[in-house]
Amino acid sequence: MKQKYIGPDLDDSLAREGLTGGIEAGAPGGVQWRRSGREMNPFDQIAVMPGVRDLSDLAWRLFGVNLALVSPDGKRVVMFEMEKRAQPFCRALEQCAAGRVLCALCDQNRFLEARRGAQVLRYRCHAGLTEFIVPVVRNGEVIALLQCGQVHDRAPTEAEWRNARQGLTKTGIDARPLRKLFRGNRVLNPQRQDDLLDLLELIASRLAQADTHRLAPEPGRTQVQLGRAVTFIEAHLAERLTLPMVARASNVSTRSLMRLFRREIGASVVEFILRRRVSRARDLLTRTDHTCSEIAFESGFGSVQHFNRIFRRLEQTSPRQWRQRTPGAANPAEGALADGLHH
Repeated sequence: MKQKYIGPDLDDSLAREGLTGGIEAGAPGGVQWRRSGREMNPFDQIAVMPGVRDLSDLAWRLFGVNLALVSPDGKRVVMFEMEKRAQPFCRALEQCAAGRVLCALCDQNRFLEARRGAQVLRYRCHAGLTEFIVPVVRNGEVIALLQCGQVHDRAPTEAEWRNARQGLTKTGIDARPLRKLFRGNRVLNPQRQDDLLDLLELIASRLAQADTHRLAPEPGRTQVQLGRAVTFIEAHLAERLTLPMVARASNVSTRSLMRLFRREIGASVVEFILRRRVSRARDLLTRTDHTCSEIAFESGFGSVQHFNRIFRRLEQTSPRQWRQRTPGAANPAEGALADGLHH
């Protein structure tokens, strides 16, 4: 389980930053960089933090995407388990020179766009796959970018493959062996994509505020404990949840659970639960014609007033307004029920 730096002229880039060294099997988190006369820049400070691996693993476990930490200039990338976690079509495309150039140009243009406006991007790559970039901003400066994706919004159609194939063949790539692999890339529906972006923004916020000591994981079963907590919360989201309940399911104390979420996710347990409930509510508002009153209880809020208040705080709009402006969302005749309550 090694951390990989990939990108052009890595050794020269590190030398310019005053860094020497490399991957050491015995180092915490599998990596250790030594300074030679200069302080590391903010990106390198983040890149060598042991806890970055845990955050990447969390994104993989929950969404099946391999999270990349990218320098603001797009020249350095930190990824874990690259060979194992890459999507099949993208892995094959990287094997040919023309494919690597296409992907690199696409990435660089989007890195520039995200850095220029410090904005979150959800976009289609040159092959029609959905990708995501979330900037890590500290004191108004973009110090790193989080990138992942390589996913379909739904099972790809033959027309979508033809569009992708045309773009590849124009650059001289033999696309015939790639058809099956293209269909094999992971499908992540728009609702799950929203959930992923929520997680990425939490991670970006955590990285922006972190120092080496706070981000470093506790030795032992940190990942297992966090995974148990998240799994328990997801399974019981519509029910009444308390900190002691989640702590017991995770086999940790309440205090340790609170520290774990603050350190690894960058949010309190309560805030994480509320975000997940709002995410479920968005899904129900989109997929079903349930009233907002029904959705409030199906999402675990316990009351319509509480639902409206939290939804408005996180989404800056009411549930009914969110439903009305979302393409394809159900639009039942609810009258004044539930949504007229603004708190």
